[in-house]
Amino acid sequence: MRPGKVVGPYDVQARLTYWVRRAARGGRVALPGRPEQPVQVIDSRDLARLVVQLLVDDRPGAFHAVGPAEPTTIADLIHTCARAASSKVDLVPVPAERVPRSLPLIRPESTWSTQRRSPARAHAAGMPATPLAVTVADVLAWDRGRGEPPLGHGLSPEEEARLLSGA
Repeated sequence: MRPGKVVGPYDVQARLTYWVRRAARGGRVALPGRPEQPVQVIDSRDLARLVVQLLVDDRPGAFHAVGPAEPTTIADLIHTCARAASSKVDLVPVPAERVPRSLPLIRPESTWSTQRRSPARAHAAGMPATPLAVTVADVLAWDRGRGEPPLGHGLSPEEEARLLSGA
């Protein structure tokens, strides 16, 4: 199994949760690097269904468990998060070297080729493809339902404001 970044409700790594929460605030969003960075995430529920199906079928082999169903970029992902929260965002590119490496889903450009794996074999084996908008809406509802506790990574509003003031 070769999963992409696993996201969804109950994700303790909060990879998608950071962007969902950030986009929900709206306004200017500091985006490290380039907006066209490809992103391949897999809804944890889709990954679980694939694993169960592979076990039921006793099917060995390597499967790229990646999504979403349609190729997406980091900019598209953030805009999808904003739509789910009924907010509006303005993405402001900032130099990647000015942002902590712990910012979720942001990858160095040299690794972008690894963000373009084909999920065809996994889909043929039964992996569903939850639309990104559904995953995002479910993460938003889950995060709000738990009271939006601190995430422990990402940019604080103050850190982001400092970055944006220099952009």
